[in-house]
Amino acid sequence: MIKINLKRARKAQKIIASKIILKDLFKKPVKFVGGVDVAFSKEKMIGAAVVLNYPNFELCEYKVVKMAIKVPYIPTFLAFREAPVMMKAVKSLRIVPDLLLVDANGILHPLKAGEASHIGVVLNMPTIGVAKSLLCGTIRKINGRKAIFLDDEIVGFEVQIGKKKLYISPGHGVSLNSSLEYALKYVKNGHIEPLRQAHLIANRAKRTLN
Repeated sequence: MIKINLKRARKAQKIIASKIILKDLFKKPVKFVGGVDVAFSKEKMIGAAVVLNYPNFELCEYKVVKMAIKVPYIPTFLAFREAPVMMKAVKSLRIVPDLLLVDANGILHPLKAGEASHIGVVLNMPTIGVAKSLLCGTIRKINGRKAIFLDDEIVGFEVQIGKKKLYISPGHGVSLNSSLEYALKYVKNGHIEPLRQAHLIANRAKRTLN
């Protein structure tokens, strides 16, 4: 394992945060939506990136990339552990998604530089973060929505999809309202479909390593 310098990592996060654009930079209507997720197996991590067409949700392409786990899990520094395998999987795609959903946080992060923002800035790709747990902030109901506030600023939303609570935030190249609108567009049978497909493919590849 590599011991990362947390002071330098924080500086890198601040640089990422300074480059985030919270405006819609993606093509509309969205034709190809991507999803990316990671599975872990002993000393390996498996990144899976998928591209689905919309509105049919047909799987057009997927790529799987395997890498050694080099960085330990440290809360709020997830990008330094997982982003390399995620980005390599996304860059391997022949079809460039108009919009990429990431199984991680976007600006819903103490420095407003979560993994989805990191990937979006580095790849110059519009991204939305979808996390399974609340990393930070407080939830208040605003206009019927459960908004997540950090330092009196809305940075994301809590939503109930099927039996799960999910936490949605813009990563890069997507506005706050569009992050919620477009994440909900891709719900199918109680799941956000691009992320479900990426999760299934990553875990299927993981089983071949065991």
